[in-house]
Amino acid sequence: MTLLALDTAVKPAGAALAQDGAILAEMHLAVKQTPSRQLLDSIDFLMQKCGLEMAQLDGLAVTLGPGYFTGLRIGLATAQGLALGLGIPCAGVSTLRVLAEGVKHVPGDIWAVADARRGLVYAAKFSSDGNSLARQCPDAAMSIERLAKEVSGPALLVGDGAKLCMDRLAGSGARLAAEWAAIPRAGLLALLGEERLARGQGLAPHELKPRYLRPSDAEIRFGLPLDEYRLLD
Repeated sequence: MTLLALDTAVKPAGAALAQDGAILAEMHLAVKQTPSRQLLDSIDFLMQKCGLEMAQLDGLAVTLGPGYFTGLRIGLATAQGLALGLGIPCAGVSTLRVLAEGVKHVPGDIWAVADARRGLVYAAKFSSDGNSLARQCPDAAMSIERLAKEVSGPALLVGDGAKLCMDRLAGSGARLAAEWAAIPRAGLLALLGEERLARGQGLAPHELKPRYLRPSDAEIRFGLPLDEYRLLD
């Protein structure tokens, strides 16, 4: 199976190619342009360097969120357009799951934490046996104070939001993952997507839905209903 992965939920954005359980190529787009200006060029670059044609792709993987609203929409729209044009399935993966996947070699509790701005973080708890991850709670948006109450006992925190929380977790046994793990790897997204498609868990393009988890500033400003969000007080 040959799969293309797109991650524009957080910065820097990334893209990767995987084939039969191995990462062929991956790249991070650590520049100040928005993903919409570089994503398609990056896909072309990866395909050329790997000597592949778009028609050879068997599937796509894309992060569903949580993450930056504009970035999520760009990634999902690109994945939907490619999947529809090529007639291939998609795998939608949580941004926080990709983060946790990068440190699953560390046994114990793992909290994947991304900066949601406005004093909030996106967070999810996983447990690892050193080889595989088990999710312990759904992705949610919450205040740093709330996360400090949720984290109990020794735990590894990973992601760009983890640093925001460490002062509140002094004495809890929580520790910060290495700096290199703070960015979700598009290559790991590709491998996760390949596993899901192999299990028959692919989605049609129209089934890809963003997981924002918190309302936008405009929704807050105009008092729109927030029932679809998982925002924990």
